[in-house]
Amino acid sequence: MRSLFIVLLLIFFTGCIKKLDSDGLTLKIDQSELNSSSKKFPIKKDFVFANVELEKPNIFIKDHTNRINATINMSLSAIFMPSSDGSFALSGSPYFDKDKSAIFLKDVKIEELKFTNLDINKDFTNLIMSNMKPVIDNIFSNIPIYEIDKSSFKGSFVKYVKIEDSELLVTFGF
Repeated sequence: MRSLFIVLLLIFFTGCIKKLDSDGLTLKIDQSELNSSSKKFPIKKDFVFANVELEKPNIFIKDHTNRINATINMSLSAIFMPSSDGSFALSGSPYFDKDKSAIFLKDVKIEELKFTNLDINKDFTNLIMSNMKPVIDNIFSNIPIYEIDKSSFKGSFVKYVKIEDSELLVTFGF
C-alpha cells in the first residue's frame, strides 16, 4: 500500500525529484520557479521625505549559504536630492506556511544598498535601509517566493523546507 502511494506521489508531483527515502519525497525547486513570483510588483511606497518604487525581485541561492538571496531594483526620489535608481541585495530563511500553501522568507536582512548615479554618505544610506526594513519584511511575509496550488493535496503533505548544497528542497511526507 505504501509503495503504491509513493508511486502515485511520483506521478502527481511536478518538479525535480532530489531523493526518496524514509523521510519522504524531496523535490528541488528550480530558481526559475522562484522568479515567477507575484504580480504585485512594482510596489510604490511613500515616506515623509522620499518616494520609493520597488521592482520584482530576482531570487536566487548563493553557493555555500543556507539563505535565499534576492536583488530588488528600485527608484528613489527624495527631497533635496535628484531621483536615482539603485538596488537592494538581501537574504532570508525560507519557511512553509501551511495555511497559505506557500514558501515565504523570514529573518530578512538587507545586505547592501547601491545607487547608480548617487554618492550617498553612509549615515543617509543607513537611514534609508532602516526605513526600508519594515517594507521589505512586509513584502516577504505577505508575498510568497513559491506557491503550491491550494486545490492540490501537495500542500498538506509538506514536512519541511530547507536549503542544502545551494538548492531549495521541499520534503513531502507524513
